[in-house]
Amino acid sequence: MTKPLITLCLTGLAFAACDTASADFKDIPATTVTVAQSTFDVRQKGTSVELIRTNAEFAPNLAAVVPRATIAVERATGCVPRSHTWSGEQTIMQVEVDC
Repeated sequence: MTKPLITLCLTGLAFAACDTASADFKDIPATTVTVAQSTFDVRQKGTSVELIRTNAEFAPNLAAVVPRATIAVERATGCVPRSHTWSGEQTIMQVEVDC
Protein backbone atom coordinates (compact mmCIF):
# COMPACT_ATOMS: atom_id res chain seq x y z
CA MET A 1 0.00 0.00 0.00
CA THR A 2 1.11 3.53 -0.63
CA LYS A 3 1.52 5.97 2.23
CA PRO A 4 -1.48 8.18 1.20
CA LEU A 5 -3.73 5.12 0.99
CA ILE A 6 -2.63 3.91 4.43
CA THR A 7 -3.25 7.37 5.87
CA LEU A 8 -6.71 7.48 4.29
CA CYS A 9 -7.60 4.05 5.68
CA LEU A 10 -6.44 4.92 9.19
CA THR A 11 -8.32 8.23 9.10
CA GLY A 12 -11.48 6.43 8.01
CA LEU A 13 -11.17 3.93 10.85
CA ALA A 14 -10.69 6.74 13.37
CA PHE A 15 -13.82 8.53 12.21
CA ALA A 16 -15.84 5.31 12.17
CA ALA A 17 -15.05 4.78 15.86
CA CYS A 18 -16.03 8.33 16.86
CA ASP A 19 -19.64 7.51 17.66
CA THR A 20 -19.25 3.93 18.85
CA ALA A 21 -20.66 3.25 22.29
CA SER A 22 -18.56 1.59 24.97
CA ALA A 23 -19.10 -2.11 25.70
CA ASP A 24 -21.61 -1.40 28.50
CA PHE A 25 -23.81 0.70 26.18
CA LYS A 26 -23.22 -0.99 22.79
CA ASP A 27 -26.70 -2.48 22.37
CA ILE A 28 -28.57 0.65 23.48
CA PRO A 29 -29.87 2.95 20.73
CA ALA A 30 -28.66 6.53 20.96
CA THR A 31 -30.76 9.66 21.20
CA THR A 32 -29.04 12.49 19.36
CA VAL A 33 -29.30 15.89 21.06
CA THR A 34 -27.84 19.23 19.96
CA VAL A 35 -27.19 21.92 22.56
CA ALA A 36 -25.69 25.15 21.21
CA GLN A 37 -22.61 24.06 19.20
CA SER A 38 -22.41 20.56 20.72
CA THR A 39 -24.08 17.42 19.39
CA PHE A 40 -24.24 14.33 21.60
CA ASP A 41 -25.33 10.72 21.21
CA VAL A 42 -26.89 9.88 24.57
CA ARG A 43 -27.47 6.34 25.86
CA GLN A 44 -29.02 5.39 29.20
CA LYS A 45 -28.70 2.12 31.08
CA GLY A 46 -30.48 2.29 34.44
CA THR A 47 -29.04 5.24 36.34
CA SER A 48 -25.93 5.42 34.12
CA VAL A 49 -25.73 7.61 31.05
CA GLU A 50 -23.03 7.72 28.38
CA LEU A 51 -22.61 10.66 26.04
CA ILE A 52 -20.48 10.80 22.93
CA ARG A 53 -19.90 14.26 21.47
CA THR A 54 -20.03 13.78 17.69
CA ASN A 55 -19.24 17.25 16.41
CA ALA A 56 -15.89 18.97 15.92
CA GLU A 57 -15.36 21.87 18.28
CA PHE A 58 -12.65 23.20 20.57
CA ALA A 59 -13.20 21.69 24.00
CA PRO A 60 -10.03 21.79 26.12
CA ASN A 61 -11.37 19.50 28.86
CA LEU A 62 -14.43 17.76 30.27
CA ALA A 63 -15.42 20.76 32.40
CA ALA A 64 -15.83 22.85 29.23
CA VAL A 65 -18.44 20.44 27.89
CA VAL A 66 -20.37 19.48 31.05
CA PRO A 67 -22.82 22.44 30.99
CA ARG A 68 -24.06 21.50 27.50
CA ALA A 69 -23.83 17.76 28.25
CA THR A 70 -26.03 18.28 31.32
CA ILE A 71 -28.76 19.80 29.16
CA ALA A 72 -28.38 16.95 26.64
CA VAL A 73 -28.85 14.35 29.40
CA GLU A 74 -31.95 16.11 30.70
CA ARG A 75 -33.47 16.38 27.21
CA ALA A 76 -32.69 12.79 26.20
CA THR A 77 -33.56 11.00 29.44
CA GLY A 78 -35.76 13.31 31.50
CA CYS A 79 -33.34 12.69 34.37
CA VAL A 80 -31.05 15.03 36.30
CA PRO A 81 -27.30 14.33 36.23
CA ARG A 82 -25.59 14.01 39.62
CA SER A 83 -23.03 16.83 39.44
CA HIS A 84 -20.08 15.04 41.07
CA THR A 85 -20.39 11.82 39.06
CA TRP A 86 -19.08 13.03 35.68
CA SER A 87 -16.18 10.99 34.32
CA GLY A 88 -14.44 10.56 31.00
CA GLU A 89 -13.13 13.27 28.73
CA GLN A 90 -14.52 15.92 26.43
CA THR A 91 -15.60 13.48 23.71
CA ILE A 92 -16.82 10.42 25.62
CA MET A 93 -18.27 10.91 29.09
CA GLN A 94 -20.42 9.14 31.66
CA VAL A 95 -22.62 10.41 34.44
CA GLU A 96 -25.02 8.97 37.01
CA VAL A 97 -28.58 10.36 37.00
CA ASP A 98 -31.55 10.73 39.32
CA CYS A 99 -34.89 10.08 37.65
